[in-house]
Amino acid sequence: MELLTQSPPAGPLQVTVLIVDDSKSYRHLMAAALIKWGFSVCEAEDGQQALQKLAQQPIHIVISDWEMPVMDGVALCQAIRSRDFGHYIYVILLTARQSIEDLLTGMESGADDFLSKPVNQSQLRARLHAAERVLLLESTLAARNEKLSYAYRQIESDLQAAAKLQHSFLPTHNLFLSGFEFDWMFLPSAYVSGDSLNYFPLGDQHIAFFSVDVAGHGVSAAMLSLAVAREFLTGRISSLLLHQTPEGERVPAAPHRVVEELNQRFCLDNEQVVSYYTLIYGVIHTATGNGVLCQAGHPTPFIIRAGGELSSVGEGGMPVGLFADAEYQDIHFTLEMGDRLYLYSDGIIECENHLQELYGEQRLQALLTECRGLAKDRVFASVENALNTWCCSEHENSRGTGAISPQPFADDISLMAIERISLSTATQ
Repeated sequence: MELLTQSPPAGPLQVTVLIVDDSKSYRHLMAAALIKWGFSVCEAEDGQQALQKLAQQPIHIVISDWEMPVMDGVALCQAIRSRDFGHYIYVILLTARQSIEDLLTGMESGADDFLSKPVNQSQLRARLHAAERVLLLESTLAARNEKLSYAYRQIESDLQAAAKLQHSFLPTHNLFLSGFEFDWMFLPSAYVSGDSLNYFPLGDQHIAFFSVDVAGHGVSAAMLSLAVAREFLTGRISSLLLHQTPEGERVPAAPHRVVEELNQRFCLDNEQVVSYYTLIYGVIHTATGNGVLCQAGHPTPFIIRAGGELSSVGEGGMPVGLFADAEYQDIHFTLEMGDRLYLYSDGIIECENHLQELYGEQRLQALLTECRGLAKDRVFASVENALNTWCCSEHENSRGTGAISPQPFADDISLMAIERISLSTATQ
């Protein structure tokens, strides 16, 4: 369905004019002229009766005397402008007053035009034609705004559907695999995110994991992050990316080889539009807790030991998709019982407060170290609360509502936790 086509010109308006005057004979005299000119006409003897007429039927132009009992023309103008009648009402005040102060009072009350009494019919007809042009423009603008509103609602609906699709690619929360427990936090800055993450078994003795952060925001970044996630999904099934078969034995490929292959593929697809992403991909041996990961421009992950000690894992590396000849290295680590490995996107550490100070890696490490004894969902809640306090505490926290909606953060935020636990702990 094509939504943003040019709006057709608005058709001729059937204009209704309300004449407000406490003189019955003057109202009838003016009404006869307006009917002759093709206008629909109704009458009111004061401002209060005029407001009742306005509430009962669509009226486009009000011609009101200034001096009237009960409610005069100025008070009527103010009442019209303070209410919403669903369309614009053009107001012409009739007055014998000529002073600048009186004209300013009328303009400030909301009058669009003035005519002196007694009214010259040629002047009145000219002012009514001017009013018709204004009303036609207002009607055309209202129709176009409605079309834009419909298009916006359609786009918003599509983005919400895309957000649900992207969430469907995320792994299960609080997943236990072969002595390791995994969980994650995911807060898009818009409906969709350039971040992506996952973890999954890789053969009988290994678990693989990755965290991706595409440069930029919005739909294009989200599409690229899904493309990267798809590479890992297909790589789990085939032996072309995540496995190697030395001497016929199928084993996990070295993470740096996987990243190099992804870099080759995305550099080849990236010849027309420059786009890149940071990535961490790693593999853990479930029996020993020994792991190896490759860091490609992603923030450096770290391990918080069961006793509270902290160690970083990685040295930087080049983002994926920039240079086809980029080289990558593997970093080895070991997770003992109770140790937690954290991977995160730069949306956390680059979160700014009102002084444009970054939240930073040290604050994140200190917070996660302090929370090392908490369940992972409580850790993630603490991180989100800390970021809200840091940069945007005036926004309502929407986590836990079940709704997929934009977050008040300038960048996408993702955080993954991998903990080695005993089988007895997992069954509690």
